[in-house]
Amino acid sequence: MKIELFTPGTIFCQGKRENMEDYILPVEGTANENDTLFIVCDGMGGHTKGEAASKLASETFAGYLIPRLKEDITARLLTDAFDHVQNTFDLFVADNPETKGMGTTVVLAILNREGVAVLHCGDSRLYHFRNSEIIWKTTDHTLVNEWLKQGLVTKNEAERHPKSNVITRAIQGKHVHNVQPDFHFISDIRTDDYLLLCSDGIYSGVSDDQLTEILASNEADEAKLNHIKSLCEGNSRDNYSAYLVKVRDIL
Repeated sequence: MKIELFTPGTIFCQGKRENMEDYILPVEGTANENDTLFIVCDGMGGHTKGEAASKLASETFAGYLIPRLKEDITARLLTDAFDHVQNTFDLFVADNPETKGMGTTVVLAILNREGVAVLHCGDSRLYHFRNSEIIWKTTDHTLVNEWLKQGLVTKNEAERHPKSNVITRAIQGKHVHNVQPDFHFISDIRTDDYLLLCSDGIYSGVSDDQLTEILASNEADEAKLNHIKSLCEGNSRDNYSAYLVKVRDIL
């Protein structure tokens, strides 16, 4: 499988917030067709805390995983990477007590010839699009989504609920919240499929139906990204960040 990024491939915007708490890797403007690890983090805990958390998580994941990308990408490897990040958070907060309370969501994807390995924790998402359909997407770790699973709210109620942004899992260090991420492996990958990794600022501004319609359109890839960005500018009150990867060839 050959994965090729198109340019620009990213959305990375402060939006209507006073500070930028999202962080993406590869950093904006540096990704190319040789990259196989993509990370989107959305920090929380306030201005400096959110910024520190998302950057620390992204860079720690990358530092652990990049030297190991030629290994088999197993749940064990991803679990070890997540544990390493949690332990790093504990050490960082111990050395920097002013960052106590910081945390971040994460969604990351590793692409290889076998498919795409996905890790996520929180409400940052990965979508897998094919033609005019969402083939699969991550399940948000939110309070309202837990209520939805239990039948306490309907899907429509969940989408508009005032507590829809209350997350139940995040990276905060084991001393604060010793959670586990979800893992998924996508083996059914075809030419012209799209993978969208994004923070919640994207889908709070653009519905799943709109995303599907845009990516299935005949617009050029850069125009598709600009279309998504323009909708976020008008509708999202959060930072909004995304990586969009398109499969060019299956070898």
